[in-house]
Amino acid sequence: MITVAGVLVFAVMLYLEGTHSSVDPIRLVEGVDPGWTALSVVGMAASYLAATMGFLGFVPERIGFARAGLAQLAGSFVRLVAPGGFGGMALNTRLLLRAGIAPGPAASSVGAGQLIGLGLHLGQLAFFLWLTGFRPDPTSSKDDTVLGWTIMACLVVLALLAVALVVAPTLRRWALRKVVPLTEGSLGRLRQLARHPGHLAFGMLGQLLISITYAWTLYCCVRACGGHPKFAAVAVAFLLGNALGSAVPTPAGVGGVELATTALLAETTGVNNLNAVVLFRLITVLLPVLPGWLAFGILQRHKAL
Repeated sequence: MITVAGVLVFAVMLYLEGTHSSVDPIRLVEGVDPGWTALSVVGMAASYLAATMGFLGFVPERIGFARAGLAQLAGSFVRLVAPGGFGGMALNTRLLLRAGIAPGPAASSVGAGQLIGLGLHLGQLAFFLWLTGFRPDPTSSKDDTVLGWTIMACLVVLALLAVALVVAPTLRRWALRKVVPLTEGSLGRLRQLARHPGHLAFGMLGQLLISITYAWTLYCCVRACGGHPKFAAVAVAFLLGNALGSAVPTPAGVGGVELATTALLAETTGVNNLNAVVLFRLITVLLPVLPGWLAFGILQRHKAL
């Protein structure tokens, strides 16, 4: 049953990625620079190492690096059928439960990692905005003004989503059912981890590197498609575009991430990099699906999930 489901999900994703835009994935792959493409694949692989660090750093109990790494890889398969990132969070929680950790601490570890990750994500966004020269000043240059309006539009979209959660009881109850069990006790778990600063620093470094490795992967994809952007500009486009696009309730944010990231890249780099974004999504979403499915099966066979 899992085999059939995995093949079907992969086929659907391939269709969606190939038809949501005018880009032909086959011609795209044939026309990219192989060196930069290889570096983008390295960046994607490094993101799973970072995710494993970011997960283990918030789990004081010993569960094994290999098992945790397989779970992060399996998340690439699970997120296709669970929009909003909840699939990966639930999978990590399930892994901890099967490792003998009580439900409260297990959910708190996952929630603590997510909270720290969110804070680091926002901090990196502010840092890279500063590097690009963006200043919230109405007398700034035209490019800064355009980027400022783009960021304001992003914030408006986030605000509208927040309003929707407030005024729509059904949507609010759904969100609370997903979020509250995974974030309850997170602060208490962080206080516990504060007594082990080395462990906590390991997790924070991992959470920091997740965004960096993905931004690097996107940067390499832009270079592979002939662009010559600044890394900071690409990082801003990724950090904002991924956050906005992931709010779209589709598997892995398909459609939303591509549109948001392409628009932001056009503003931050001055070039329409649709090809680069599609290549980025092919590498980060489709390429890990089969390894993720295999990892999921291995964990199930060893009763780790």
